[in-house]
Amino acid sequence: MSDKKNILFVSISSDMYGSSKVLLSLVRQMQRSPEVYHPIVCMPYEAGPLKEILRAEGVEMIEMPVVKLTRSLLKSFKFLRLAKEYFKAKKIVKRATKDRKIDIVQSNTLATLFGAFYCMFRSPKHVMHVHEIMDRPRIATVFFKNVLRFGCSKVVYNSEATRDFYNGLAGSLRKKSVTIVNGVEGYETPISETERRAVRERLFQAEPSDYLIGLVGRINRLKGHSLMLKAFEKVATRYPEARLCLVGSPPPGQEEFLTNLEKEINDNAMADKVTIVDFQDQIFPVLESLDLVTVPSTEPESFGLIVVEAMLARRAVIGSNIGGIGTIITHQDNGLLFAPGDAVALESGIVHLMEHPEQKEAMEERAFQNAVQQYSTGAMYEKFHQLYKEIAYGTMDL
Repeated sequence: MSDKKNILFVSISSDMYGSSKVLLSLVRQMQRSPEVYHPIVCMPYEAGPLKEILRAEGVEMIEMPVVKLTRSLLKSFKFLRLAKEYFKAKKIVKRATKDRKIDIVQSNTLATLFGAFYCMFRSPKHVMHVHEIMDRPRIATVFFKNVLRFGCSKVVYNSEATRDFYNGLAGSLRKKSVTIVNGVEGYETPISETERRAVRERLFQAEPSDYLIGLVGRINRLKGHSLMLKAFEKVATRYPEARLCLVGSPPPGQEEFLTNLEKEINDNAMADKVTIVDFQDQIFPVLESLDLVTVPSTEPESFGLIVVEAMLARRAVIGSNIGGIGTIITHQDNGLLFAPGDAVALESGIVHLMEHPEQKEAMEERAFQNAVQQYSTGAMYEKFHQLYKEIAYGTMDL
């Protein structure tokens, strides 16, 4: 592209979980080509690490209602609040971008409807970057399928699993969709053994002899915390040195997930074996402090960014063979897969890697090489660049 393009991104959150990390990586790549792109990120009002990073790095931001549709709101059919939010947000955006042409609006998840409404009667093309598999409730599946059909010019899926789910619902989506797998950035030189021990002690109060098994991710309905507790209880009985480390926080307004998890830990008398720590800004030192990473999701993950992050940290991963996780892990090659919801199989996988450290080490090296080759932010950016060229000029080399 010869002339600079203004790309307006819409993010539903200021946190730094999966979709936010991908957005940050893409914006950073654009910042390195200021003659080609000028990214503008629309954010909700609440504070959070993503907002802090973007502000520190000089990225233009617009704080506004992002017209977020939740499952509960969809079930209640109370859409008047969304309409009010949209008109307020539209005024804010028009004021902030006065005398500038917005070339593309890109929604960073399905749950924000601002881009779909804003582009409906305007020239900017709307790109929906899909990071979630919305397979329940049925009303949500149908609603978001039609948002993709009628509310955007292009659909970007973050994995083959996400693509297959939505294109399977509506074959017409194939003509306007492309799959661009997530890129991961932020990995640097591995921390030293002294630093690793310090992180283990600071976060998990771990002794050098402890074997730390981690689950890193939001504390919510689908990440499999209860399943992990069930499997870990059996592991801890056989191996007293095993400790379970849960890293993450519940979504805002859904603190009951954390309350229920803490109750379950106490009810099973595992409080001395399980540690919960809040979300951590620097994830790679945390992953390197663990001995093993589990991703026991009970519902489809659209991608599974933590799997790639763990691979880059040279940590073996055991994941549910569901959604995008199964597209990243090749069983017994760069990780282990188990049937979703099968606590016995999860336990068996953990025990196998604990008892066969040489196999685990070889698996970790293969995983690292695979992640470096397939999931770079540069490759992700180049594919988005090609997509934007197609939108602007009708040419695409994907």
